Amino acid sequence: MAEGARTAEELAASVDADPSRLYRVLRAAATAGVLREDADGRFSLTPAADGLRADSGDSLRDVFLFSTDPMMWRPYENVRHTVLTGESAFQSTFGEPFYDYLRDHHESSDLFDRAMMQNDSPETFELFHDVDFSKFRRIADVGGGRGSFLAEILRRYPECFGAVCDHPLALAGSAEEFQRRGVSDRATAVETDFFEKVPEGFDAYIIKRSLQNWGDADVVRLLTKVREAIGSDLEARLMIVNHVLAGPGTPDFGKLSDIEMMSVLGGGREREGSEWNRLAAESGFQSVSEPSAGKMTLLVLRPS
Repeated sequence: MAEGARTAEELAASVDADPSRLYRVLRAAATAGVLREDADGRFSLTPAADGLRADSGDSLRDVFLFSTDPMMWRPYENVRHTVLTGESAFQSTFGEPFYDYLRDHHESSDLFDRAMMQNDSPETFELFHDVDFSKFRRIADVGGGRGSFLAEILRRYPECFGAVCDHPLALAGSAEEFQRRGVSDRATAVETDFFEKVPEGFDAYIIKRSLQNWGDADVVRLLTKVREAIGSDLEARLMIVNHVLAGPGTPDFGKLSDIEMMSVLGGGREREGSEWNRLAAESGFQSVSEPSAGKMTLLVLRPS
């Protein structure tokens, strides 16, 4: 359809589908504004469909494929098990914890990594709009996967150097990513278990969109390792990108994603501002920002 309007029959022939049933699916997608159906029964793409195209610069195709993969929706069939027992519905359904499953299923792991890369949306970078990186020339992206976010930060700030710190499987492809973004001379990949050790010597440590994956004890373990890496450098900063839940009775998408954290990851959870402050204090940090509630936001912490 990127090349022009097509009928259901033409599209069905290209993917070996049943024309009548494919038409019904396309018609339903058109009612949601993803496609456009004309009076002759031909379907074409709308601007909303660009996010599902593999060749689009702003594509969220892999995020969509990840969110609709059986590994993400099947645990919802068994949320009751999690509520009654405390065990993740994912482990009950698939027989092992989520991250163990990814290590054992490389195609799922690759899809997860691609989706996390696409999560580095323009909105994420906007959160750093007021950060003066001239003060933080050495940047560590902890748990940053292939390093796409770090690479973009370094591309925007040519005076900075950085390292993406993650386990070996997540780092696969980082060298190619740094080369593609033109920052390979200023970026490195450091293999590490960040629950055990975080590399020292950086002015800023970034952890984005991941701390909701773990329970409080694990979050404190990770943040404490960052605090140990910072040592006596009181000018260093820890920057966390995460959702901050809105208060009681206030609608918030984070309260829905919290159910996903509970059912898929077991100990994972979304958190309110007071919970973030408590975890920071337990790890040796103090907040120096005023994050907004009910949205993805940037929490800036300094060593205490």
